[in-house]
Amino acid sequence: MNSIILAGGYATRLWPVTKEKAKPLLPLGGKPILSYILDELEELPEMDKIYITTNERFESSFRNYLKEREEERYELLIEKQEAEEEKYGAIGGIINALESGEKGDYLVIGGDNHYSFEIKEFVNFALKKGGVTNACFEVESIDEAKNYGIVDFDENGKIRDFQEKPEQPKSRMASTAFYYFPENILEIFEEYIEYWDGRISKEKYLDEPGRFLAWTSERYDCYAFPFKGTWADVGTRQGYLRAEKEIRKENIVRGQVKDSEIGENVTILKDTEVKNSEIENSIIFEDCDIESSMIKDSIVGEGTEIEDLDLREGLVKKFQD
Repeated sequence: MNSIILAGGYATRLWPVTKEKAKPLLPLGGKPILSYILDELEELPEMDKIYITTNERFESSFRNYLKEREEERYELLIEKQEAEEEKYGAIGGIINALESGEKGDYLVIGGDNHYSFEIKEFVNFALKKGGVTNACFEVESIDEAKNYGIVDFDENGKIRDFQEKPEQPKSRMASTAFYYFPENILEIFEEYIEYWDGRISKEKYLDEPGRFLAWTSERYDCYAFPFKGTWADVGTRQGYLRAEKEIRKENIVRGQVKDSEIGENVTILKDTEVKNSEIENSIIFEDCDIESSMIKDSIVGEGTEIEDLDLREGLVKKFQD
C-alpha cells in the first residue's frame, strides 16, 4: 500500500502567513499539521511509499521538513506550477502522483486537514470492504451540513448518494479529504478525465473531489467510514483558531512572556518574546517580538515584530528581505 499526501495548494485565504509557508507545515497544537498524519503512516506495516505532492514554491520547505524525518519511504513530487491559477487541483495532483508512483493500493489524504480517527482503523475498514472508501465526519446539525459535500450510505457503509452543499441534506455525514483506492480500480481516474473532457472546464473536474466521488459512487462500489471527534480543515483564520482550540486542552506557551496577560486559546511558539502585552485567542509563531500590544483573534507569522499595536482578527507576517 502507498500514500499520496496532497499539499499543492497556495492557501490564499491565510495570506500573508502562508505566502512562504505551505499550509500542511503550519503548526497545530505545537507541531506541523502534516506531522500528525505522517506519524501514523510510518507506524503502518502495510505502508510502502509515501508520496507528498506540492508546488515549486514550497519545494525547499518540504525537502527541509522531510530531512528531519529521515525516512526512506518518502518521495516529494513537484507539480510544475508557479501560481494559484496554474495549480493542478486535487484530482490533477492525484493523477500526477499515480503516474510517478509504484503499483499498489493507495491512501489519498489532504495534508492540510486534521483527523481524530486512527488511520489504522480506516485501513482495516477499507481493506475489509475492498472498494473505494471515504472518511466521513458527522457534523453537528443539518444546517451545518449544507456547507459540505454530504454522503448518504446504508447500514453496511455502502454509499447511496453524494450531495454537494445541498439545500436539503440527506444526512449529517460530511466527506473529508481522506480516501482509499484499491489497485484494481485506479483506472477510474483516466475514465473520469475522459468522461468530463470537453463537457466542463478542467478547473472544475480537476479541482473538485466531491464531483469525483459522486461520479465514482454512481459506477463503482464505494463505502463511507464514519467517525466522530474532531476534523479540521485549516483553511481560514477562524477555522485555524477553532482547530487549535479543539485539539488541545490548555494554552501552549514555549516563548518568553513578561508582564503580560494571556487569555484563552493562546499558542506562543519557541524563541518568541512577549512583553507588556495582552493576547487572547491567537497563534504566535516562532521568533516573534511583541511589545506593548493587544493581539486578539489573530495569527502572527514567524519572525514578525509588533510594537504598540492593537491587532484584532488579523493575519500578519514579516517577509525576509
